[in-house]
Amino acid sequence: MLKDNFYKIVNAGKNENDLFFSIELNENHSIFQGHFPDNPITPGVVQMEIVKELLQVDKSQKLKMISMSNCKFLAILNPKENNSIDVVLTVNEGENNTLKVNSVFKNSETTFLKMSSIYEVEN
Repeated sequence: MLKDNFYKIVNAGKNENDLFFSIELNENHSIFQGHFPDNPITPGVVQMEIVKELLQVDKSQKLKMISMSNCKFLAILNPKENNSIDVVLTVNEGENNTLKVNSVFKNSETTFLKMSSIYEVEN
């Protein structure tokens, strides 16, 4: 939905439980016309969708979030000031074929988002 339009993946990697993505936000995307002109702020729901989409890139399956136990937006993600960010997803297998995911959006100086959520394959 947002990949390759709102953001693009510049780099990706992984180790045993962690997925690493460097992404670039499109500061000219139409979302920012309403959120907000001349002071763009990446909506929280968009950041949450990016997490799901990046997880789907790795798993090659459509997923849906079934619960979220924690979500903290720690700093404003303005694409004019921070259009390149790193996303780290720590993924663990849960019960009933679910994925427990701890997500972090950050750059070298700022953490923008920390979220703990659970996903399952969408039917």
